[in-house]
Amino acid sequence: MLVTREVSFRARHSHKGMILEPEHEHEFTVLITIKGEPNEEGFIVDFRAIKRLFLRAIAELEGKNLDTIFEYPTSENLAVWIGERLAPFFPLHLVEVREKPHSRVIFSRREANGA
Repeated sequence: MLVTREVSFRARHSHKGMILEPEHEHEFTVLITIKGEPNEEGFIVDFRAIKRLFLRAIAELEGKNLDTIFEYPTSENLAVWIGERLAPFFPLHLVEVREKPHSRVIFSRREANGA
């Protein structure tokens, strides 16, 4: 069974690699999907726990310029970074990062584990 919690944060970034784009802001939407079996009470994880740990994990990103944290502040790198920080706490399945409703990256823990 999969459980997904949607959370968001604001940050700025630019692109200086193969794409040149000036600094701009996004409200990044992140979907965190946990995989597991319901416990005896019928749930896998408390949605509030996902949000609390996410907010703790991304505290250094909120309202910041991602150029100062990542060499290449892409949504792809952001999805992996978030996944690595949350994986110790949950049976993480997917992390989806959206810069805009029509632009998304999905990071799978299976990819990270070479499966």
